Amino acid sequence: MGALPRTEGEVSAAVPAFRTRLRWAIAITLYAALTYGATNALAHARGVTRCIALPGELDLPFVAWLVVPYLCIDVLVPLSAIFTRSHTELRTLARRMFWAFTIGNLIFLVLPFRCNFPRTIPDDWTAPFFRLLHFTDLPYNQAPSLHIVEAIVIAPVFLARLPRPAPRAAFLALLVLGSAGTVLTYQHHLLDVVTGAILGFAVVAAVRPRAAQ
Repeated sequence: MGALPRTEGEVSAAVPAFRTRLRWAIAITLYAALTYGATNALAHARGVTRCIALPGELDLPFVAWLVVPYLCIDVLVPLSAIFTRSHTELRTLARRMFWAFTIGNLIFLVLPFRCNFPRTIPDDWTAPFFRLLHFTDLPYNQAPSLHIVEAIVIAPVFLARLPRPAPRAAFLALLVLGSAGTVLTYQHHLLDVVTGAILGFAVVAAVRPRAAQ
């Protein structure tokens, strides 16, 4: 006898094929990069100079090595799609990323800001990372920080794969360090982090997992 057809619930709970997860990883990355890049370039073309740095914020220290966990968050975004283990989880991640970048980029269009920290390239081993960062990212698209949003949106996927305390703690430490790097590598201001956290948690709360209809 042939296998019985699976129910919609069973399909939703099944692990997606690798090629499906890879296609979604590419789609999420392209959507994020293209929309973010477009609004960043538009802010540059408009000559945006407004900044929302708090008093004394420009005196914060520059911590060059934090560029590594900072960039790791961007790498983890496509990997989060690869690491999903059900169609429901993959769809939820994709929907959250779509709404996070759609809302974030609409805010950038309406309320563009510029980062007033100096665009520093250290004279040490971190220099190639900062050259890559400055080549791919202009000093706009500040509030909300989509780096913070990304960290919040991808966290549930990886935490579900890390049941043991030590790996979970290491992963959370990476997110915390990467989030701190948004300010301490002079890429964002403090209010960008706050508004990014608000948007990230709002998207996670609003876009809930749902089975296929």
